[in-house]
Order: sequence, then C-alpha cells, then structure tokens
Amino acid sequence: MRVSPLHRTVGGLGLATIVSYGGWYYSFGVLVRPIADDTGWTVAELGAAYAIGHLLVGGGSALGGRLLDRRGGRTTFGFGAVLGGGMLGAAAVAPTVLMFGICFAVAAAVVGATSSYHITMAAARRLRPDRPAKAIGPLTIYGALASPIFLPLTAVLVEAFGWRVALGALALTTASGLGIAAVLAPDGRAADASPEAAPVRLSTAIRRAWADPDARLLTLMFLGYGFGSGLILTYQVPIMVDFGLPLATASLVAGGRGFMQLTGRVGLDRIVTRFGVRRPLAVAAGLATLSCALLVGSGTLVVAVAFAAIAGASMGSNSPLAGIHASGILPERDLAALMGAVHAAGAAASAAGPLIGGVVRTATGSYVIAIALAAAGFALAGVAVLRTTASAGVGRDLTIP
Repeated sequence: MRVSPLHRTVGGLGLATIVSYGGWYYSFGVLVRPIADDTGWTVAELGAAYAIGHLLVGGGSALGGRLLDRRGGRTTFGFGAVLGGGMLGAAAVAPTVLMFGICFAVAAAVVGATSSYHITMAAARRLRPDRPAKAIGPLTIYGALASPIFLPLTAVLVEAFGWRVALGALALTTASGLGIAAVLAPDGRAADASPEAAPVRLSTAIRRAWADPDARLLTLMFLGYGFGSGLILTYQVPIMVDFGLPLATASLVAGGRGFMQLTGRVGLDRIVTRFGVRRPLAVAAGLATLSCALLVGSGTLVVAVAFAAIAGASMGSNSPLAGIHASGILPERDLAALMGAVHAAGAAASAAGPLIGGVVRTATGSYVIAIALAAAGFALAGVAVLRTTASAGVGRDLTIP
C-alpha cells in the first residue's frame, strides 16, 4: 500500500512528538523511585532536576521554534537527537546526583524545545495551510500514544535491567526517533525563510505579535486553560478520593480520562471545515468547565465516569484546536517561535495551577474552591476564544502600529 507524502511526513512528526514526551517527560515518574532506591539520592533532588528541565523547556521553546522557522525539521530534530539523546545517555551513567541533574535537565530542555507540540504542530500546519486540521489532528493522535507506550516500556526495562540500562535505552530510543523524524519531516520552515530574506530578531517578532489584540487573547486562552488543566490533572485522583471513591477506582477513572482524550481528536478536519476553529475550541473550554462541576460530585461512580468522559474529550480536542487557532493568529514567518513563546506561558500557568490548588486545599481543608478556580480558568479561556476575531487562516504579517 502506497503511503502519501502527507501521511509519511505527519508520521515523522508524530514519531518526534512521541519520543519527545515519552523519552523524559512520562518516563521520569517510573524512574524516580528506582533511581532513589539504588543510589541513595533523594526524591527531592531528583525532582529538582525534573523541575529545572521543565523550566528550561519553557525558556528554550521559542529558540527551538526559531530554529525550525529558519532551518527546518532536519536541523531541528537532528540537533535534538544528537545533543538531547546524548545528554540523556550521559545521565544514565552519571556518578553523582549533581551530574545526573545537569545532564537530565539539559536533555529535557533540548528534546522538549526541539520536538514538542509547538514544533511539530507548526511543521504540520505548514503541510496543509488550507486545511490545518488535516495534518494537526492526526499528529495529536500520534502524540497521545506517548504515555501508553513509554510508561509500561520504562517499567519493563527497569524491572528487567535496572534504571541505568533503562535510561540508556530511552536515550537511544529518543535519539533514533528524532533522527528518523529528521529524515521523514525534513522541512517545516517558514515559507519566506530563504537566505535572501532579511531576518527579524526574535524579540522584535514577539513584540510585533503582542501588539495584536488577538495574539494577547490567544495568550490569555493558553494561560486560562493551562491553569485549569494543570490543577485538575494533578489532583483528579485525590479529589475523587476526598469525595468518597476508593483509591483504586479513582486511579482507574483517571486512566480512563486519559484514554478518552483520543475521542476528542477524531474527525477534527470535518469539524473545523464545517464550523471553523473558534466555536469548537470554545465548546471544548465549556465542556472542561462542566467537567469541574461533575468532579465535585465524583464521589458517585457514575458522576466520576461522566467527568472522565467529558474532561477527556475536552482536553483531547483542546490541544489540536489550540494549535490550529494559534496558527491562524500568529505570523507565518515566526510561527514556531511564537507558538513556543505562547506554549511557555501556558506551561507556566499549568505549573501554577497545582501550586495554588495545593495551597487552597491546605488552607480550606477541601478541594471545592480549588476546583472552582480551575473552572474559572477554563471559562476565561472560552471567553478569550470567543472574543478573538481572527480565523484559522494563514498567519498574518503583523507590524508594530
């Protein structure tokens, strides 16, 4: 059966996304306890390496996007494969916690900045600028496989060979996956990123984008949804337990919520073609708000399952729709870099959600107010989308007024 160039390239971008999130982001949760037990390094020390990696990903996302805009996927994924995979391999043989922390944080920063969704979505969007959902929708279905693949894979490797061999295998997998992606998806540059085109400083590109009201609303959308999803995803299990579900049942329901994200990523091309992107994205935010109300009643299994179904579909559809929405607002020439900057803002809000939620839970003895804050974040995202005037067309060439 002949594979079309579009499917082959989207497959390459999907592979990059899977190893980007799987190689360090999801696998760390499986590795941390075996590493601590084997070395005597504390969970706090290891957690600090993970947290620093997250911060560096946020800081480097715009730079990784800039690299894609100017040099294309071959250079971007190749850089991630060599340096990111190499540093992850160095972490596997690190003799001290300091060396492990430095190597792991740098590996996370490089891999995350050069192959996360802000990179792969921008490259996918450029494959079909007339129908971005046709490329971005399938891409996010690939991306949803990162957790189901890498969580059990890491566990099997750790149990069979120990954490050092497991992490070394993850480094090799990450490097190989990004190397293959560099071959299958070598382009992804901005249409006008020719050597003859005068380059624009990244700070200037960000300032030009921020001058546009729709770009500010886009950032507000990412902030609101990032805050709400970060809080809910972190505390969904303890919330359900607090309201009366057994821990095992709550964990099973939360796992079902993750699986239900796939339902929000099917048929997006038809939906966007018929309704545009703003209305479906606003509906996704509205469903996320509704899921918060259901979470308050999640002590009843039927209500908890309804929460899992609605929250999963909402969060699953939000990711590709938000990427399509952003690509219709941000200028084409610096699309990946600016998507990186917007994603970094959302990531910061996603980190703030659990922090604020935990403080509120400790102060009040209940998750109710924390859930209300998450619902407010989702609602804010929906309002920001509805107030946006741009469509999911070609990104505009913004200038400073």
